[in-house]
Amino acid sequence: MLPVRTTPALLLTTAALLSAALPAPAASGAAPASGAQVTKLRSTLPLVVIRAPKAIRNDPKVSARMRVIHRPGRRANNVSDRPNVYAGRIGIELRGHSSQMFPKKSYGLELRDRKSKGRDVGLLGMSEDDDWVLTANYSDKSLMRNSIAYRAAREVAGRYAPDTRHVEVVLNGNYRGVYLLTQKIELGGGRVEAEDGWMMELVFGYQALGEPRFKSPRTGRPLLFTDPDEPNRRDVRRIRRDVVRFERALYGKRFRHPRRGWRAHVDPAAAMDYVLLQELFGNQDAFHASTYFHRAPGGRIVFGPLWDFDIAMGNTTMTRFRTTPGWNLRGRPYVGRLWQDGAFRRGLATRWRKLQAAGLRQRLRGMIARDARQLRGAQVRNFRRWPILGRYVWPNPVDPRTGGYRPSWRSEVAYLRRWLDARITWMNRAL
Repeated sequence: MLPVRTTPALLLTTAALLSAALPAPAASGAAPASGAQVTKLRSTLPLVVIRAPKAIRNDPKVSARMRVIHRPGRRANNVSDRPNVYAGRIGIELRGHSSQMFPKKSYGLELRDRKSKGRDVGLLGMSEDDDWVLTANYSDKSLMRNSIAYRAAREVAGRYAPDTRHVEVVLNGNYRGVYLLTQKIELGGGRVEAEDGWMMELVFGYQALGEPRFKSPRTGRPLLFTDPDEPNRRDVRRIRRDVVRFERALYGKRFRHPRRGWRAHVDPAAAMDYVLLQELFGNQDAFHASTYFHRAPGGRIVFGPLWDFDIAMGNTTMTRFRTTPGWNLRGRPYVGRLWQDGAFRRGLATRWRKLQAAGLRQRLRGMIARDARQLRGAQVRNFRRWPILGRYVWPNPVDPRTGGYRPSWRSEVAYLRRWLDARITWMNRAL
């Protein structure tokens, strides 16, 4: 049974919400929120209120205004009783690839000043920047897979992953549900520390259409320029050279050599953590899509940071990734070759034992319990707005015990906890 903790809540009135947002259904792309959802919105989560006069598109961003409102530990009768964490201009666009088919959209945000230039602000205690993401987590009915994966990378493995906050979103007067406010992956202070370096993303072919990219000489897979996202010719030559050298070393005959093989070009400790976390969370996209790697000037390539885990941790119909036994990534680009190095496999086992000694299982359980406490009230409103519990949303698996889809948020959270426990148990035996 999930732990319950009583915390002060916020009561937001209809008048307060609508005074902060223009009624423009065409821009929201959603049906109006019900009176029960907006009239008495109690929440201990921060509230993100967005006013977008024009329809939000995939690209480019449209101008809008946003308020982020939060005062923890206090009860307020309306939104005006609480301070703004942020109030000002933004640019907003749709985000994602396959997730854009869902009615609950994800959004990319750019905080802007009066001249429509990027404005660095630290939202809800996160490091300052102008680029942010509101992730919908529509197919993840626990609403917490991304936050759990990123926090585990940061707090257990000691690797950078985007910082996150659970929030509730109101767009043009329409309640949109629970979102994850997330740092955007990019180079810079407080994010990926590789200033003046580069970052690439391995993606599926359809995700690369219309994007600045080049094809990997070895794997034939597209690599997107993430940062800089509009490289000049000199940048392109430099990045291609670094990637070609790395791939030649990794796929060469002497790839296992400790000084002349792949280790000369890739940080082995970071690679081990990245592979272990991807395997632990059963991410079916790993080393196919949303797979980032970066390099600082004069340094070695670092795999990471983690990104996009909403269809991980058993939330898939792909049997290999839905079930907890078995290694999943051995046949994929880069990682398949790393598995052929016995020293790399031994390093995985050593690192896994250290993570276990640091309380990996208990810490993951604690993260799930903490998110469950935060989301307990908000998830009710989210699933009233999006009544998908007990129904199929791609790629949700059925419950093998009942043959149907889990009927409640609590059962979804319990499934996530059981799946991770079983996965850790199997990896303990395998390693």
